Amino acid sequence: MTQELIDRYSLLRTINLMQPVGRRLLAEKLGVSERSVRTDLEALEGSQLVAMQSKGVVLTPDGERAADQLLPLIQNLTGIHKKEEALKTRLGLKGCRIVSGDSDNQPEIKTAMGKLTNELMQADMPLGPSIVAVMGGTTMAAVASTLTQELSEQRQLTFVPARGGMGESPDIQANTICAKMAARTDSTFQALYLPELASGSTYATLRSEPMIAKTLATVDQANVALHCVGDAMAMAKRRQMPADVIATLRERHAVGEAFGDFFDEHGQIVYQVPKLGLSISDLERMDLVVAVAGGHTKAAAIEAYFKLPPAPTFLVTDEGTADTILKK
Repeated sequence: MTQELIDRYSLLRTINLMQPVGRRLLAEKLGVSERSVRTDLEALEGSQLVAMQSKGVVLTPDGERAADQLLPLIQNLTGIHKKEEALKTRLGLKGCRIVSGDSDNQPEIKTAMGKLTNELMQADMPLGPSIVAVMGGTTMAAVASTLTQELSEQRQLTFVPARGGMGESPDIQANTICAKMAARTDSTFQALYLPELASGSTYATLRSEPMIAKTLATVDQANVALHCVGDAMAMAKRRQMPADVIATLRERHAVGEAFGDFFDEHGQIVYQVPKLGLSISDLERMDLVVAVAGGHTKAAAIEAYFKLPPAPTFLVTDEGTADTILKK
């Protein structure tokens, strides 16, 4: 019965992340047969937890409540809480939340990490006015899609990019993400139209522009930070960094990147992009810092980042990352 509970909860959770979704795709995601999915769906439909629609299966309001209320029990049954405590101790975290699955293989897991981030912000972000500095990337874009208006019920939030843009897809740039977060929470945002630069002199010139200077001043006043930790080489390519810089990163064995700082497995910074906003050292003054990063391929980068050491940070991650780090 315990395993059946875990299996049916996994089905509810997957539907919640992907709805509306068909039986075949559910079977593929869960690694089970369509017949098994059909049997469980019939049981869940009989309990009025799911509804069958022409576009696929969706959760009913009762199903959404069941998914939320069963989570603590499922975490105990599957040992998630023990992993959270173990990872918190291992990395020296202020707190840790782990989502089942591996976002490297299941992109929808990023949405689940986003929902946990929203819950964490609701519980730990101070009331009243706050300036939230946000990094870009696919994970932060997923977080943006899950924020709720409850965050701003007793808060006045302003979202700002933590650093300049990176010449990447507009959907995952910090400006776009801040605008989406502001829209979902009925808050305000400021844009920072400033590229990541290799030239300090060019940066100094642009910084004197009134609109850029105004936004950078707001960034400097941020008291909450939401950021990711990236794989060094993946981030270098995404930022379209020159070939000689990429070669330097390889020579210096860079494994991770955060806030424009590239670091090796020992947490030693081996290369820095010119400062165009927040740096890791700025996090010490924050009321709340949340790192959101997952996938087993980022495990080395995440473990190295927390050797820097950064400010007291909450980590929202997935089992792919947690298992890889804890098994070392």
